[in-house]
Amino acid sequence: MRFFKYILYIVLILTICYLLLAYILIFFPKTDTTPDNLKNRVIYIYYDNMHSDIIIDINHSNRDWKKVFPRVLKKDSGGYLEFGWGDKDTYLNTPLWSDLKLLIALKALFINTPSLIHLIHFNHINDFSHIKKVRLTEKQYLELEKRILKSFGNKPIFISYGYWDIDAFYASIYKYNLFNTCNTWTGDILREVNITMSYWTPFSYTVISSLP
Repeated sequence: MRFFKYILYIVLILTICYLLLAYILIFFPKTDTTPDNLKNRVIYIYYDNMHSDIIIDINHSNRDWKKVFPRVLKKDSGGYLEFGWGDKDTYLNTPLWSDLKLLIALKALFINTPSLIHLIHFNHINDFSHIKKVRLTEKQYLELEKRILKSFGNKPIFISYGYWDIDAFYASIYKYNLFNTCNTWTGDILREVNITMSYWTPFSYTVISSLP
């Protein structure tokens, strides 16, 4: 009985340290010092209590996204592309957070599991309530596109269509675990292109709270 108490105490201490570290790092982000007048590009971060995604405006992109993702974008498609990254089993079996099964969640956290990119096409995002606008330079924007595409590997590999008729899942080269979550993917990309961001963002609030 005493052994299980010790295990419980250790788990509790590690959980507190995990949460504290994520919270404290928000106050010491990598900071973007680029003058605002040079930031002529805009992206958006969609978020809920658990997850965050990167949204780009394909109408103002130099890349032909229709050729990259023909299963999602038709020839006359405009609007926005939302990119999210996460555990493969969670994505394929959890259309709503209320559908999340404990075993799938535990596997995702404590085992290096395969991952997917969830790609969604929207004609507009005017009705989105949980969204944050991020301004960046042309150089930062081009690098952001490259970083997103890097997650697919050499080329996007289609896995399946998604929950609706506007989304699909693609393979990703990265592994998901407790320290490399859907939100660290978002945070890492933003930080790597020199947008102000915490050095570790395991939760959606750590991403959103880090942004200026």
